[in-house]
Amino acid sequence: MSQSTILTLLPQTPYNNDGTGNAYSVTGNSVQAAGYILGGQDLQTLTYNFSEVTGNLIIEGTLASTPVDDDWFEVFHTTANNSSNVNSNTNTYTNITGNFTYMRAKLEAFNNGVVQYVKISY
Repeated sequence: MSQSTILTLLPQTPYNNDGTGNAYSVTGNSVQAAGYILGGQDLQTLTYNFSEVTGNLIIEGTLASTPVDDDWFEVFHTTANNSSNVNSNTNTYTNITGNFTYMRAKLEAFNNGVVQYVKISY
């Protein structure tokens, strides 16, 4: 079956230096995952594009129908470090398996670059 639903977990997000150079966190909006829309569907494809990023991308899922903060758990994590050129300039994908109702992206310790997008498809 081809994937026909593409949802943005995090839109283009540039690092916004407030003058201190401190890292900060960004949480994207939650979106309905494959388990919510398609019932038994448990395969989502995560795509993300980084430009000179330093930070941690964390994808969270939930099984709740109306999630609150305590309902979320980590389903994927990757680290990017622009100064050591580790995943800082990447355009890649990975499959995430789980019958999640909602998913969201978090960017923690964000300290450089531009997240062009973080999306899921199913």
